[in-house]
Amino acid sequence: IEYEDHVSQSVFVKFPVVGQPGLFVLIWTTTPWTLPANLAVAFNSRLEYTQIQVDDESFLIASALLDSLLEKADWAGNHTIVRTLQGEELAALEYEHPFCKRTGKLFAGDSFVEDSSGTGFVHIAPGHGQDDYRLGLENGLAVYSPVDDRGRFAYTNDLPEDQQMPADLIGKQILEKKGKSEANEAVLALLTEMGALVAREDYKHSYPHCWRSKTPVISRAMDQWFVKIDHDGFRDKALAEIGNVKWVPDWGVNRIEGAVKSRPDWCISRQRTWGVPIPAFYTEAGEPVLDGDVVRKVADLFEKEGSQAWFQKSAEELWALVKPESWQGADPVAKATDTLDVWIDSGSSSRAVLQQRDVLQKPDAEGVNQWQADVYLEGSDQHRGWFQSSLLLSLAGNGSAPYKTVLTHGFMVDEDKQKISKSKQAQGGAYQKPQTAEAYIKARGADIVRLWVASQDYRNDIMVSEQRINKVAETYRLLRNTLRFQLSNLFDYDPAKDAVAFEDMASIDRWILEQFSKLQADVKAAYDAYEFHVVYQRISQFASVELSSVYHDVIKDRMYCDAAGAHRRRSSQSALHILVKGLAQLLSPILVFTADETWEFVPGHAEGDSVHTSDWEEASFTRSEEEVTDWSQLFELREQVLPVLEKERQAKNIGKSLEAWVTIKAKADVVALVEKHQAEATEVFNISKITLETADVEVAEIVAGHADEDSSARCERCWKWEPEVGSHETHSTLCPRCIEAVESCDLSGTDS
Repeated sequence: IEYEDHVSQSVFVKFPVVGQPGLFVLIWTTTPWTLPANLAVAFNSRLEYTQIQVDDESFLIASALLDSLLEKADWAGNHTIVRTLQGEELAALEYEHPFCKRTGKLFAGDSFVEDSSGTGFVHIAPGHGQDDYRLGLENGLAVYSPVDDRGRFAYTNDLPEDQQMPADLIGKQILEKKGKSEANEAVLALLTEMGALVAREDYKHSYPHCWRSKTPVISRAMDQWFVKIDHDGFRDKALAEIGNVKWVPDWGVNRIEGAVKSRPDWCISRQRTWGVPIPAFYTEAGEPVLDGDVVRKVADLFEKEGSQAWFQKSAEELWALVKPESWQGADPVAKATDTLDVWIDSGSSSRAVLQQRDVLQKPDAEGVNQWQADVYLEGSDQHRGWFQSSLLLSLAGNGSAPYKTVLTHGFMVDEDKQKISKSKQAQGGAYQKPQTAEAYIKARGADIVRLWVASQDYRNDIMVSEQRINKVAETYRLLRNTLRFQLSNLFDYDPAKDAVAFEDMASIDRWILEQFSKLQADVKAAYDAYEFHVVYQRISQFASVELSSVYHDVIKDRMYCDAAGAHRRRSSQSALHILVKGLAQLLSPILVFTADETWEFVPGHAEGDSVHTSDWEEASFTRSEEEVTDWSQLFELREQVLPVLEKERQAKNIGKSLEAWVTIKAKADVVALVEKHQAEATEVFNISKITLETADVEVAEIVAGHADEDSSARCERCWKWEPEVGSHETHSTLCPRCIEAVESCDLSGTDS
């Protein structure tokens, strides 16, 4: 239920005091329809009460509420205070019901009777309220609820019929239609006719509503079926079993422990016209029959005919079908009409889903069947719901929890932090359907929505906003373009013929594969821990920094300008092949379509294969300490070179960085390092030439400028400025490397 504002018809009603003609206890209620069920009146023994005289009638009321009542009843100036009395004096009084032929007593209800509104007297209907029910139990009152399953007034067996409501009220509907209750109107008319109605007014207050239909509900007491949670130490067993489960996030264990520790006995029956029936019968004396053998036979019947058989067949027909052969008791004459709590249905799903699969019944090395689910996943409200009902039912039936791991997530909320799964009331009273992912999928595609969900820390509530999804859409484009770049550079690569072993690869390729090994280990650990937002962060960071800003940028020159079969090019293609396969696998759980689409274009796998059925190939690439140190220093030097190049670009001394020649003045060890990796350093800095000078300086001095146009020219194929451009008779506009590449190809563009 949900609590919403509601306008009720509140009434002030006279209850005549027995043996004192003209004296009335004045009660106040916002539910006039409950008056036929009244069996007592509650007062507060700590309050002071006043007896007032109005004309020829006297009334008892809480002193603090006198002024308010005088105004509502229009008694101001027409009353006399007779006396004041303490609440404890009221316990000796007895009253007559205003329109039913029965009497009732006054009882102290200090825990809920207040003097903030009303009269200080609360009419008690034990069948229609929690406080009323408890006070009735304490004082031996009948749990009287004269309301049938359709929400209409009805006679019951709790009281003699002549003590119950007048026949004119029977059948009146209590539930509201268009803001009006037929039962309320009938009771008000009867009170007016009897002269028992002192005053009435509309009263706006918080009132329980059905969360689904958004309509006011009524409360009535019913006989219910319960599971005793502390039977045979069951609660302690459940708390112990919680410790055998992995809870994600780890605070979930506190939630489930708190829920199990504090839960009362489990009320498993519901009064609905749908659901799974409770397979109970009743004897002629009204005693319930709930027998294990009977229940099993009912289950067999349901397996053949469905649970509707319980509703379609009479009690006599059902009993004839399910009566155990060894039955010794009296035959029942009626069947139960209650249905099971739906948490029984969902909580027992492990029996239907897991234990019906033969493949899950295979024992492990210790002979234990492996039927438990690896993961149960639901919202953070399910520690009191599905997680708990599943635990309790499986523990009772199977001796263990039905799950090994339980993952809890927050809810999708709007900017007002309201759950978007709930319908909302719009202006004019209409209800809007809950927001779904459909609109976002139509606009951006399912994979962007998946990626956005994966990017969020699901352990908290997730706010849905266009701005956040748009940001993730940009990351999606980065990832898709990363995969496209890698695939486009593998168009002529055959892993069976062209693969280069890791130890034979170029240094930059070995560097990126070692970085990828670290990424893969981090992502695998994040997946194992269900930290999908970490997966998103690590992969997107790798694509943006290591790949886009460094590796892809560095290898473009060799991929486009080296000869097709050149070792450097095949080395990078081998690395790209490993990268694109690995990234497709890493992304496949969160970018389902994109990863599978990528897999279709990866060279070397069988046609029709899917990334989702591929074997996980964990990379394990490690470089020598010397190589790690060298390249760490090269990248540090790169971070010094790039700002110098940018400064020259802004000064319009150079355009593309390939127009630059760079001079580095540094200590001997730095110069030796760059000399050792001269060609790769030029590639990493993305320039045409490096000149080295040894100098006694703490920090390398870097000077960049445009290539010398007198001693060099730009190669029209690779755009590098080289001194040798123009020296070849046939290819006068190309550098030596490009000449070799061009001459190694036939007219079709393939290796000769």
